[in-house]
Amino acid sequence: MRRVVITGMGITSCLGNDAASVSAALATGRSGIRRVASYAEYGLRSQVAGVPVIDLPALIDRRDLRFMGDAAAYAAVAMADAIRMSGLT
Repeated sequence: MRRVVITGMGITSCLGNDAASVSAALATGRSGIRRVASYAEYGLRSQVAGVPVIDLPALIDRRDLRFMGDAAAYAAVAMADAIRMSGLT
């Protein structure tokens, strides 16, 4: 069995979707937590969350996206970024 090391990094967060923007947000103390209007429609008591701002349908095929929860989709985008950054093909 061969060992593989991925030397890239992928981030999908409420502070940004790349290392530079997340680092800048952390350095300035910016919060990614904001009010999510749709939570009120569902009757949720808490209406704040740290939701990434990302266009998932533009990055993941809609047939695959249908069967993914939000967390899986964010992880898939971060993984693809890490693989791309590492130079693997």
